[in-house]
Amino acid sequence: MRTWRGCAARAYPTSSPENRSYDLALALDILNRELEVKRLLLEGGGGTNGAFLRAGLVDELNLILCPAVDGAKGAPSVFDSTDAETDRRAPVSAMTLESSRALEGGAMLLRYRIQNADSKAAGR
Repeated sequence: MRTWRGCAARAYPTSSPENRSYDLALALDILNRELEVKRLLLEGGGGTNGAFLRAGLVDELNLILCPAVDGAKGAPSVFDSTDAETDRRAPVSAMTLESSRALEGGAMLLRYRIQNADSKAAGR
């Protein structure tokens, strides 16, 4: 386990505070440069996951399907967007199923490789 002393998290806004838009690619570059982070496990909510997906920064998806239904309006989703981003599609050009595995209780783990149309983002 690696311990970092004296580290501080910083956000790098690219627009006004009302929009709360951040340069996610820059944040990943800083994590790589300053802390030598090569891979990042993203465990955000739908909004965070959607922001990284729309930025072309997701190259793998591990999706666990559980045998449960909700049916409620507005139920959380894996990838979500704000009202201002509803027309902005993610640059995903292909998804390839890399593996699948049955889990306890009838759940399934599906692992997909994601290819982004923007080769610069896909190469991260």
